[in-house]
Amino acid sequence: MLACFDKFRKQLDEIMIEAFGHRIILYGYGRTGRFLEWYADYYHSIKPDFIITSDWTNAMPYSLPYFRDSLFEFNYSDVKNAIVWLALPGNQEAKEKCIKLGYRYFDFADVIYGEKLINEETDTENIFTKRKTGVHDVQFMEYLECFYSCNFVTSVSKEYLTQGAHNYAISAQREIFAILDKCHMVLSKGDAIFDFGCGKGGAMLTFLDYGFTHVGGVEYSEQLYKEAIENFKKLGIDSCEKERVEILNKDAAKVMDELDNYNWFYFFDPFERQIFEPVISNICDSFQRKPRKLNLICINPRYHDVIEQCGIFSMINQFCAATRQKVVNIYTTKM
Repeated sequence: MLACFDKFRKQLDEIMIEAFGHRIILYGYGRTGRFLEWYADYYHSIKPDFIITSDWTNAMPYSLPYFRDSLFEFNYSDVKNAIVWLALPGNQEAKEKCIKLGYRYFDFADVIYGEKLINEETDTENIFTKRKTGVHDVQFMEYLECFYSCNFVTSVSKEYLTQGAHNYAISAQREIFAILDKCHMVLSKGDAIFDFGCGKGGAMLTFLDYGFTHVGGVEYSEQLYKEAIENFKKLGIDSCEKERVEILNKDAAKVMDELDNYNWFYFFDPFERQIFEPVISNICDSFQRKPRKLNLICINPRYHDVIEQCGIFSMINQFCAATRQKVVNIYTTKM
């Protein structure tokens, strides 16, 4: 685990371990609510007993196991004795409702951010340097933006990027840890992972937090590359220290000898075929130069045939994950 998240995790953990032996109402199911639900289960095996959401649009199926906030008024399954986890950052009305009805509650956003809960609007129009404004959600990367002035969260659409590029959007622990767990990896000092299309470096940082000691990535966009470099500097992680972090600003299809230092390769929504084919060919060439067990993690694996036809990989796992592109294929070399 990375030191930059120590205080964040400690604050979450102190609240959550108080819930043992109690029923839990998770009040709010936006980005903060979904994160808290995942974190509580992943680190403490705690699952909320009730989830309250205000999103009751016509598109939401009634079959989903969510409740309206009128649940507070019911004498149902010891609801009156439950602890409330407030997951509606900055929502004073929800807090007042808990107080009025006598519920013991914890406002996670208030504990984490305090007076820094709201990030003021800035006058920058540069989409590459723009950080999220408004109310902070409880999330790993938003925590870094608030307290370390990093820039991970704001998406960048492909219209601002080079031709053939995909939109940039952040992936972090909630999405990536579940995928890495499915790989059943037992990490050693020799394990290193390379992210093709690393954007601002969020996935690379997540790999370090998971336990990898050597991570790398390539980003074609010079603007996104610069933001990734700055993010690692602000966290005190030297992105030029190749023993730990290596970030390249170049065409992914031209990354060759550098691949020899890695045995895991990560693709989120792979490049177009004309780029993906030489990338896989380069990985195969690296395998010939330096025989070792290699592993590919492919999210949205639209060019499965390219990997299959290269002849050195077998698909060993396929599953769905909580990402924007749900299908994940895991490949390993046949040696």
